[in-house]
Parts: sequence; structure tokens; C-alpha cells
Amino acid sequence: MDTKNFRILVADDDEIPRDIVSSILCKEGYSVVSATNGIEAINILRLEDINLVITDLRMPGADGLDVLKHALRINPEASVVILTAYGTLDTALEAIKGGAYDYLTKPFKVQEILIIAERVYKRVELINENRELMKHIRDTYRDIEVIKTVSGSNNPQIITDWIERIEKLKEMNVLSVQESKKLKKRLIRGNGNGNEKGEGEGINS
Repeated sequence: MDTKNFRILVADDDEIPRDIVSSILCKEGYSVVSATNGIEAINILRLEDINLVITDLRMPGADGLDVLKHALRINPEASVVILTAYGTLDTALEAIKGGAYDYLTKPFKVQEILIIAERVYKRVELINENRELMKHIRDTYRDIEVIKTVSGSNNPQIITDWIERIEKLKEMNVLSVQESKKLKKRLIRGNGNGNEKGEGEGINS
């Protein structure tokens, strides 16, 4: 995932910290949109795909906890960081309890924002990788019987495509080396009945 596709919403009714945080994140290559209050932030969340929300706690219209609730309701995978000058333990616990990813007290260090953004960015990458992996697993088990049909095909392109797919699944650790070898062997030999010695191990025939 490119950092330009990683969307960050910065919501703060105070122009100075809002502009500073937005500028810092933009310089790091992230795609940033800002909101001047909680209502505007919620409207942006409804219209745009946001990965990370950095919101002030105290804002007119809707506060940071309201933004948190709406963000997670719209996108449960979104990460929300609450910024506040009212750094009480109760407020921090309420935010974390409500699903906040993290909590920073003003004045915060620039490095703290960058570290959080990087952590969330890596989290999103991991979620996307896991989603892709699960898709490949579902496709593999759904289509595994197709091997029997493909192995009898006289179309070399179909067999080549399947061999490439099996190789990719092996690289992603969906299939073991032994399993991928068995499937390739079955394709190349044109035997889709699973009658080869030891064929039934690991992969359903």
C-alpha cells in the first residue's frame, strides 16, 4: 500500500495544531484531509475512506468521542487517536474504552504523531495482506477440484496459469512446498484422479 493511499483525517478547531499536524503528515507522504470541528469531521468520514483519525477531544458541535464513535461505526478498521489538553485518566480510559487506538496529551511531540501514523500504516498493510491471504485460501479450497479438469486440458496456457498460481500460494505460505509439488505434478502429468502414490496427503483429491 502506497502512503498516498493511506488517508488521514485531522480534526481540531484550533487552527495552529491542526495545520502543524497536517503539514507534518503531508511531508511524510500521507494523504491528509482536515476538519475544523467535530460535525465537519463526521461528514468527511461519511464521504471518504479514512484509515487514521487524529481528533481533538474538545470541539464545538461534536467532540472527539463523538467522532470516535462515528468513525468506528462507519469503518470498524479505522484507527482513532484522541488529542486533548485535558489529560485526565478518566478521559483517557473513556477514549480507550470506546475503541480509540491511542491517546495523546497536548502539547505532544512531533515524533509521537509520526510514530503513531507509521504504526497504523503498518497495521493497515497487515490487514490488507491478511485479507488477500484469506481470499487466496478461499479461492484455493473452492477451486481445488478444478485441478482435475485442468489437468486433462490440452490448453498449455491454462496449465501454465495454474502452475503460477500454485507457486504464488506457496510463496504466501498458503500451500507447503510438498503440497505445491503434488499439485504441479498432477497438472503436468495430466492425472486428476489422485491415484499417484502418496497423492492424498495434504491436499484433497
